[in-house]
Amino acid sequence: MNTLSLAIRGGAVALAMTLVPAGAFAVTKAEDIATTIMLRGQPCGGNAVTDISEQKDAAGNTVIMATCPNGKRYRIDVSSAGRVSVTPL
Repeated sequence: MNTLSLAIRGGAVALAMTLVPAGAFAVTKAEDIATTIMLRGQPCGGNAVTDISEQKDAAGNTVIMATCPNGKRYRIDVSSAGRVSVTPL
């Protein structure tokens, strides 16, 4: 690769970094939880949940309760090993 192509490639990367806002791909916690529910095959009726409560135990397991836009409530269990399960309430 010659010096000119390296300069062009570097300039293209710098231009792309200035055109994309820093938070353009940020996902909120409410959106992340709704996506998790839907990816586990449960209906949610929207892209963000409400009424989020989160509890963590001494072993590092997390229990999240949330309400979807369609009114359904779910319990999301995240084990300390990273395994996720979704249970309708």
